[in-house]
Amino acid sequence: MVVVLGTLGFRPETLIPTIRSTKSLDKVVVFHSDHERSRGAATEVCALCEAMSVKFVDREIPNAYDFIMVARAIQDEILEIRGAGDNIWVFNIAGGTRIMSASALLVCTLEGLNAVYVHDNTMEEIPLPMLQIRYSDMLTDVQKKLLDHLLANKDRELTQADLSKELRMHKATINHHIKNLLEKGAVRLETKKDDSREKVIRADESMELLLRR
Repeated sequence: MVVVLGTLGFRPETLIPTIRSTKSLDKVVVFHSDHERSRGAATEVCALCEAMSVKFVDREIPNAYDFIMVARAIQDEILEIRGAGDNIWVFNIAGGTRIMSASALLVCTLEGLNAVYVHDNTMEEIPLPMLQIRYSDMLTDVQKKLLDHLLANKDRELTQADLSKELRMHKATINHHIKNLLEKGAVRLETKKDDSREKVIRADESMELLLRR
């Protein structure tokens, strides 16, 4: 099954060129806000899909200005589509709020998906160059384990000593991987509240998107 995804604002014409240009299209998934005009635009896209005998899936985002919420919703859909063995042809990021478009572009980057933009005036499709890699593959199993533990315990102040004890890893191993994660921007160091001599390790919130599988 060939699938096209897209963010949608008030103008259905930002998504229509991609729908029309995709050969053997089977399904269109649209992400839009709860604004009445966005709902109206989704209705127009739905009508076009019905006329083309293409399945239409409507995904309304309650808060289109919550970056992480939007990204999670988009990523959930992508993982479900891939899990079903379907082929995501392209993601059109031209419509919706700027936060929605940015969230979609981030997820496309993380998941190695093709993305396209549509020119506001000419309605011409503009392919966006994307690396066809999954960024989670750039982390080692140990680094993923560290990040998973940090995210699962984000309300705690964990030091390298804590991680070494709780994950049963040598301190030198923890130190090596934390340095590597710091260079990648995956974690940051903060001063411990009750002891300024110790550093607490925090995983960046965006790592939740990177590790979701």
